[in-house]
Amino acid sequence: MRSFIRIVKFGLQGFFRNFWLSVVTITMMLMALFTITLLVSIDYIKEATIEGVNKKVDILISLNIDVDRESVENIVTDLEELEEVKKVTIISPEDNKQLYQQSNLDERSKKVLDIFGEEENPFGFSLAVQAHDLSQYDVILDFIRADKYTKLVDGSDFNDFDAFVGKIDNLAKVINKYSWYVIGAFILISMIVIFNTIRISIYSRKDEVMIMKLVGANNHFIRAPFLLEGVFYALASIAILIAIFYPIVNFIKLSLTRYFQDADVINLQKYFQYNFWYIFGSQFLVLAIVNILSTTIAIRKYLRV
Repeated sequence: MRSFIRIVKFGLQGFFRNFWLSVVTITMMLMALFTITLLVSIDYIKEATIEGVNKKVDILISLNIDVDRESVENIVTDLEELEEVKKVTIISPEDNKQLYQQSNLDERSKKVLDIFGEEENPFGFSLAVQAHDLSQYDVILDFIRADKYTKLVDGSDFNDFDAFVGKIDNLAKVINKYSWYVIGAFILISMIVIFNTIRISIYSRKDEVMIMKLVGANNHFIRAPFLLEGVFYALASIAILIAIFYPIVNFIKLSLTRYFQDADVINLQKYFQYNFWYIFGSQFLVLAIVNILSTTIAIRKYLRV
């Protein structure tokens, strides 16, 4: 136990002794980690956006005013037999009138309803049809446009979000492709910086190493502080990443909530909290291994123990 405490002490001394080199090393690691975490965020936002759009998009089928309830239910039965259809919701004429009043509050819209009076309703039934996937809406539209329903359907309203989702997907792919090159460059630079930092640390502690050898310290005891120093760099980088990334996550969350008007569509903060150990723990583990590898090469080359 006493030996372990000494190893930790020597490791911390090496970490703080070459302060500016340590700052440069941590900065390079931090840039690599930040890019990786940003990629994770982009991938989650892409998937959550597609899922959110899928939940909110539907086809609104307006039926003619003379279509009765029985005919409406027959159409619903036909639609529900399609494997592409997830859900069909019947909107009554009364609900359609109320929705129109709520969404059209200008004077011209009010005058349109005044023509019919309070008791008369110019709206018929409508059907809100939701598919399992965005790509399936074309099948549903083709189905409802068949000759069988021509006299029943007044029109259908559908915003094609497939192109929008495709753009998000393509943008994410481009970012992912080039970001991995950036990450690779940062990791390579980090390894070189760690190698040189440990080399300088070895030279600055030559006398200490010599004394350790003279008093009978074994090779493992001499190597351990330098290896631990590499682990400290990884630990410091992860700690700083968490400290600066969570405020950014909160800012992104507020921006996305304002855009989607629904806090549950893309909850980046909740995602990182739920996957905290997986995201940051795996990054720390990989970075620690990279640092130990660089340190081991430097020790073998310059320490000769």
